[in-house]
Amino acid sequence: MPYAVRNSIILAVLILLIGGGGAAYIYFYQAPRIDELQAERDRIQQQLGDADDLFDRLVQVQERVEILNAAWRQRPKTLATEESASNTNIYLNEILAQSPELDLNVFTQEQVQQNGCGYTRYHLAGQGSFESFARLVQFLEFGPRLMKLRNFDVREVHSVDDEHGRITHTVQFDIDVLAYYSEQLPFADSLDTPSVASTVFPPISYDPFRSLVIPEIPPNTFDLPNVENSTLLAIMKGRAFISDQKNQLVMLSEGDEVYLGYVSKIMPERRQVLFMLNKGGIIERYILTLRLENQYLGTKRKN
Repeated sequence: MPYAVRNSIILAVLILLIGGGGAAYIYFYQAPRIDELQAERDRIQQQLGDADDLFDRLVQVQERVEILNAAWRQRPKTLATEESASNTNIYLNEILAQSPELDLNVFTQEQVQQNGCGYTRYHLAGQGSFESFARLVQFLEFGPRLMKLRNFDVREVHSVDDEHGRITHTVQFDIDVLAYYSEQLPFADSLDTPSVASTVFPPISYDPFRSLVIPEIPPNTFDLPNVENSTLLAIMKGRAFISDQKNQLVMLSEGDEVYLGYVSKIMPERRQVLFMLNKGGIIERYILTLRLENQYLGTKRKN
């Protein structure tokens, strides 16, 4: 066989082999792969949806992000990036400026760190009126700084004010306060945080720690008539004359103050005067009755 014919045959066989291999590759491998990719493309397009719909959803998400950022910038609580006793004392002094009747002592106990965040525990001990104490609790729990109260111990205390002749009611308290802080960057922004002076809470008038009955009776500092040691001398419409504990003649009208109470009602037809007395929270009705042997106006009772 001539050399040229042989080479032509070999070349033709090689071309047939290469062409058959390429056709087999396309038919048996690439065609199924193309179908798989087409199916995957259809699935992704179905998941993503329409481009216009995606753009509308993007706009909605951006608006939501702006709303959340605005709410974050105007958050009512401030989380300090670092905690120090001096800064906390300044903050507590600002609170005490709103509660001038409160005596407060602050003790630093421990600092706890937790993955870039943490808190410092302070112990607060003091005494004052319940209204001032309630205001302190409101500022600590709901004020500008993030603080939480733990371990309350509150008790009512009453004492006699000899100067004014009144019983003073106060509360003594011991509280643990956790002052939180975080070193994370998002908490460094404290814009638009309200100050202590601008924070307002509704007043609390009811004192749940005040005893309804107290053991002490205030002294008679102002020398008011002690009707339990007095004698009714004369009575007329709207007026009554008594001899008090010092044998002094005293004229009384309805509503006049006496020791521990006031004149409730003058009853000439019964020859009696009704008094309402508050004895440490126990309200008593006390009646003075005019006796015939006492009807001498201007005459002092003898011991």
